[in-house]
Amino acid sequence: MEELMAKYLANELSEEERIKFEGQLVNDEGLKIEFEDYLNLWTESAQPSELSFDKSQAWNVVSAQIKPQSRVVRLEPKPRYTLLKIAATLLIVMTAGYFLSETAKVRVNNLIGVSSLSEVTTGAEMKEVALPDGSVVKLNVNSKLSYAKGFGDTHRNIVLNGEANFDVERNENLPFIIEANKGQVEVLGTSFDVKAYAGKYVELNVSEGIVKFSSTEDNKAEIVEAGEMAMLSSDGTDLEKGVVADQNYAAWWTRKLVFENTSFEKVIKNLEETYWVEIDYSKALLNCPLTATYENESLDDVFEYLKVTFADSQLKVIRTKENKIKLEGKACAN
Repeated sequence: MEELMAKYLANELSEEERIKFEGQLVNDEGLKIEFEDYLNLWTESAQPSELSFDKSQAWNVVSAQIKPQSRVVRLEPKPRYTLLKIAATLLIVMTAGYFLSETAKVRVNNLIGVSSLSEVTTGAEMKEVALPDGSVVKLNVNSKLSYAKGFGDTHRNIVLNGEANFDVERNENLPFIIEANKGQVEVLGTSFDVKAYAGKYVELNVSEGIVKFSSTEDNKAEIVEAGEMAMLSSDGTDLEKGVVADQNYAAWWTRKLVFENTSFEKVIKNLEETYWVEIDYSKALLNCPLTATYENESLDDVFEYLKVTFADSQLKVIRTKENKIKLEGKACAN
């Protein structure tokens, strides 16, 4: 990561690599702190007149002072760099002639300026968002979508934390790129669903078109077409592709659940993901497969239907907390 930061300051990253790094810097507090430490160590190791963000020089100066997974601890207070100070430092360096391109100047303004970063977050309710390029995103609960200034004009890169359904406006000259945990999704224009909650696997389900799905940790990549899905492990090392295993992956926004002799365990999983609740249930209910279709039904109504469907099990619904439910009942008759 230190070498990546050195390349960034030396203006040696590609446009795609730069946007990806800046998105990480804005959304990853740990990386932000590491970047601040990097600049502190660099500037403390040279006089202002000697500042040059040559990658090799920066790496040599800083790498010797950074220990893996450690922070710099000082016994007496010294001025520290915040993101605003980083912006000021980079602007000073640019005026001294070390960053010569206008792109670099825009980069700093986009990275630091709060108004240049657009974010959409959800709490207990999902949202539908129209992006500047005409694409439409349905954002699931407890999720966040962010993108930098220039989206739709100079880039179509976004960062996703959580789950979203994308209906991407086609643009063959400007690919739509999603950074999702350890994964990256790249398309020109199509419809798909991405689930990428922190610390968990990344899941991609494609309903239309073709999507490139890759790991940011290595060179693994898959081309995923309509009717297919792919999963990337939380550490980004294992990428697998197959057919869509569960058509209810989109039920959180379509509000349509289809069960065909579906195991009770799978039914509960779909209900939890669709209605954002935690459901505990008696193991006796495991032998109660379900064949039914529910569309635009409330969770309470679904439970009422289940009581009728599994009448012999004498199903009881107990709400322990607002979003926690327990189901009790006897084994279903075969």
